[in-house]
Amino acid sequence: MKELKRILVGLDVIEKSNHVLKRALSVANEHKADLFIVHAVQTPWLGVPSYFGGKDIEIDKENITKSIEKKIKLLNREFKVNCFVFVREGNPQDIILYESKLNQTDMIIIGAHSKAKGRKGFLGTTAQKVAHLSHLPVLIVKNSAKNPYKNIIAPTDFGMQSKQSILFAKEIFRNAKINVVNAFDTIYMEGPYAVVGRDLSQYNDVAKSCAKSDLKHFMQEVSVKKGKVIDGELYTKETLVTYIKEGQYDLVVIGSRGTVGLNALLGSVANYILRETSKDVLVYVP
Repeated sequence: MKELKRILVGLDVIEKSNHVLKRALSVANEHKADLFIVHAVQTPWLGVPSYFGGKDIEIDKENITKSIEKKIKLLNREFKVNCFVFVREGNPQDIILYESKLNQTDMIIIGAHSKAKGRKGFLGTTAQKVAHLSHLPVLIVKNSAKNPYKNIIAPTDFGMQSKQSILFAKEIFRNAKINVVNAFDTIYMEGPYAVVGRDLSQYNDVAKSCAKSDLKHFMQEVSVKKGKVIDGELYTKETLVTYIKEGQYDLVVIGSRGTVGLNALLGSVANYILRETSKDVLVYVP
């Protein structure tokens, strides 16, 4: 896989920026990569007309840049990573995606940016749009970065995107243990409209047995030692999020099929996990 040498960080100066910077510095240090730190400032779309005595709104980019550089200097004492700071005006997701292409970066790291009350660690609009539209892998930081990632969970449907995402995670986070999980769909039919003459429990047993066989083969392909098949019941997405929540995991890895124009190809299950889990998430884009 391509070496990780240039990483773009989408930075929110106000919200949890230290968590994002610490994680980015740690990853960059491990791979001897440079950090391109971008902060986007949104300006009001409606200015005050000059004939009312108003003045054009000016963004103090210089002071914002100095503030970010000061923060980086304190956090970077341990790592000594090369950092380049850019303050731009515009929509954060547009600026992040544009700068990632302009600077030919290999990965994007961004905070969750959630402002919803009672939704600590969940996904905000900017992070969600970047994850959906990025042409690069995106690491979304939702928690403090006290230690390197140690326990990674990778939900899988045994597809190529899932395989690539796990292989990428193994390369980026070399000291972490990776577990894979597959939630197989089960069929439950009760009441007057139940299918007569069919043993659904037997069907579910066969489906689970096939999923276990597929998981074993998949684990051999990606050289992962731990994996589990769980009963998705009628709510596969919710079951996976609950399973992830109850485990001692610090990162979730999901795969994307990439993007075509403005159409994101992140599957519904992956999108639900991305949005609802409180863990950090790595979205791998091939």
